[in-house]
Amino acid sequence: MISWPISVARTAIRLPRTMERSIREANDLMEVSREQLEVMRRQADQALEQAEKLNELLARVVRLTEPLERAQRGGEYVGEALKRALFGPEEAARASIDAEIIAEEAALAEETALAEQPEASAEQGQASARPPDPSER
Repeated sequence: MISWPISVARTAIRLPRTMERSIREANDLMEVSREQLEVMRRQADQALEQAEKLNELLARVVRLTEPLERAQRGGEYVGEALKRALFGPEEAARASIDAEIIAEEAALAEETALAEQPEASAEQGQASARPPDPSER
């Protein structure tokens, strides 16, 4: 029973130091958190800047492809008109349908070949992605 009041007195004496240490640790943690938040804010700002630049580049690409698409449509129109003029309307329609069927069959054959030989297609993809070696010419 005598030790209990002594223990309470020691705890009461240590309490201000313990509280001061706890407050100091909490302040240190808050400072570290502030610093981390600042770093995260800067990173987010940089990411937004990069996203805006990419958006501008994408908009430029879209603007540049519009004339190409128009030219392609014009070329298709001229090609169809030329087919009609040379072969007549019915033969031109048949030729267009045949061309679409051939293109679909070629795409299907290519997909099948890629599915059967994934390793060979990966090697071919890597070979086609690199520029030709001047010594191979």
